[in-house]
Amino acid sequence: MEINDGSGAVDPWALLLETDWSSVDHCCPNTAPATPVILAGLLDDNEDIQRTAVDDLGQVVTHQNSIYGATAPAARFVIAILGHPRTMTLGVYGHEERRRPMRAALLEWLGGLADDATYDEDGPGEPDDVDAVHAILPLIYEAARPYLFDANLLIREAAVHAVAMTLAAPELAVHIPKVVPLVRSTLRTSDYRGYRYLAKRCLVTWGVEPGPLPDPRISGPEPVDHPWAGGYSDDPPF
Repeated sequence: MEINDGSGAVDPWALLLETDWSSVDHCCPNTAPATPVILAGLLDDNEDIQRTAVDDLGQVVTHQNSIYGATAPAARFVIAILGHPRTMTLGVYGHEERRRPMRAALLEWLGGLADDATYDEDGPGEPDDVDAVHAILPLIYEAARPYLFDANLLIREAAVHAVAMTLAAPELAVHIPKVVPLVRSTLRTSDYRGYRYLAKRCLVTWGVEPGPLPDPRISGPEPVDHPWAGGYSDDPPF
């Protein structure tokens, strides 16, 4: 089955098979599920396996906000499956306490990856691995763009977050003016505090007046860390 990633039809299973996963470095290969196992789990028939795969994606593939050799090819797979019906599986994912579709969690993961790759000049990983993520930022932008006006608020928020985080790339900065209203209307008013913080950070970085602070009564949950299911919490190996 081919899925549109925003830049053309892509077969996610072909992406999975064409990557030599033994030749790229991973966070914790001796204690965590292998990256292709995690990715395949995202589309499993069993919803519990799907939810575990999403948690493992965040806790293993980008462990402690780090980028590995396996990260960019994993992100390409996630991009390719965004439109799959199974990404609408509901659950509590990551640091969000709201029940939401898996698609929202995957968009948030892509946005977090884009942020990690661009927030620090050197990037949180080996230069070649960070460069590989930089190279797919336009793919993340194009993949998230169809969901900017999604009927589901939580998907819409995650899509705006993903798009906004890619705009630190010089080649994508041209899109900032048309994204500013979405950041104001969607992220700035979110009931998730993490999104509101990122909205203000983006607007300030872009040289745009961030406007009044959100209503303090809409506090939302504080971002919290969720340990990986297997308990792996050591520092990344570099």
